[in-house]
Parts: sequence; structure tokens; C-alpha cells
Amino acid sequence: MLKESRIKTGVKVATWQEAIKVAGDILVNVGSCTDDYVEAMIASVEDLGPYIVITPHVALAHARPSPQVNRADMSLVVLDQAVEFGSDANDPVKLVFAFCATDDEGHLEQLGKLATHLNPETIRKLSEAKGVDDVIALLGE
Repeated sequence: MLKESRIKTGVKVATWQEAIKVAGDILVNVGSCTDDYVEAMIASVEDLGPYIVITPHVALAHARPSPQVNRADMSLVVLDQAVEFGSDANDPVKLVFAFCATDDEGHLEQLGKLATHLNPETIRKLSEAKGVDDVIALLGE
């Protein structure tokens, strides 16, 4: 589901915007999307609120499929310290997934794959991950 090159652990950020930027930059650096798409992910939360905080401690950063996406992809950032996104029910966030898709079908397919892995025990273990190998062991490549 996630390639090693798409995972960072122990990431230090001060704000939710920085957290999305780090997760999005992983996708930019491997050529999956542009910087403009990362900015669109941040703008989505600014416009619509913290709807991306989908369960306790987990944010799923994304924007609408667009020409700014070169291929479907996903990244994960495990934060060193959790940050607030403004979600009354699910803050603070420790895990920030970012994904991009070229169309709505890919958008839903990626969400479905991720949802099968996000149970409370896996979320707890991912939050405690000290390195990429820990994440790969939980989610697979």
C-alpha cells in the first residue's frame, strides 16, 4: 500500500499546515503531483474545516483530482508530536496520510484500501512507529 520512499517518521512540525506540506512534499518529490496540488490540500481544510481528520489521531490530506496530479499515490508522515487540526472529535493528529488521484475512481479506490487498515490497534502502533520498517511491517508495501 505504501512504498518506503513515501514514509517519514519522527517528523517535527508546529502546525497542521506544516504537517500537510511535509506529507505532500513526499508526493511532489517522487513526481506524483505538483506543489500546487499540495497547496490545494491545505486550501481544502482552510475552506471546509478539518473534515480530513477521519478518525482519532488520523488525517487524510487530499484535494480534488486535477491536472496537478501525475499519478495516484499516497504518503504517510508520523509526527513526533501530535498537532491540532481543529477537529473536536478526533484531534490531536499524529498520523498524516496524503494522497493524490487523477480521477474520482482512483480517489475512492485509495480511500478504500486505506480504510481496511485503519483500526484502533494499527493506528496506535503506527503512532508509535520509530522508523519506516515499523510502518512497512504494519501496512505492507
